[in-house]
Amino acid sequence: MPNQVNEVPRRKQTLDKESSFRQKIWKLWLVFFAAGLATLFTTSLTHAGDAEDQQQTRAVIEAQLEAFKQGDGPKAFSYATPNIQTMFGDADTFMQMVRDGYDVVYRPASVRFVKFETDGMNALHAVQMVDRQKTLWNVYYVLQKRPDGSWRISSCETEKAETDLI
Repeated sequence: MPNQVNEVPRRKQTLDKESSFRQKIWKLWLVFFAAGLATLFTTSLTHAGDAEDQQQTRAVIEAQLEAFKQGDGPKAFSYATPNIQTMFGDADTFMQMVRDGYDVVYRPASVRFVKFETDGMNALHAVQMVDRQKTLWNVYYVLQKRPDGSWRISSCETEKAETDLI
């Protein structure tokens, strides 16, 4: 009889250990599941934010290109960051620089957006443009997000593409 009395607490202790182990496994699984859901939710929000940033920054570039096309210096100048505006001082000086050094941007024959990257505060657009002489160019725009949430162009670099148009 003494063996049976000792047997029951040991069995209960074993069952308690198994139950405790199962609860730990279950809790661990729930933590991983919740972390996975949080990651998916955050990733989908990030991608949604990226898409919105891409749309907004592209609209800024397209608006500036349209202002160049219309010869509207003040409007084109308004899409530049305050640093760029300070560097050039006024819209006329800015427009002269664009006409002299960035003819493909000033009057592109065609524009194609090919790549986009962002960290949420800065964005890079790689754009292919064809100039009036039918030369293909790679144009890289960097934009900054302003405190008010708007995007402004902080730099634009051009390089002649290594390939010709077909």
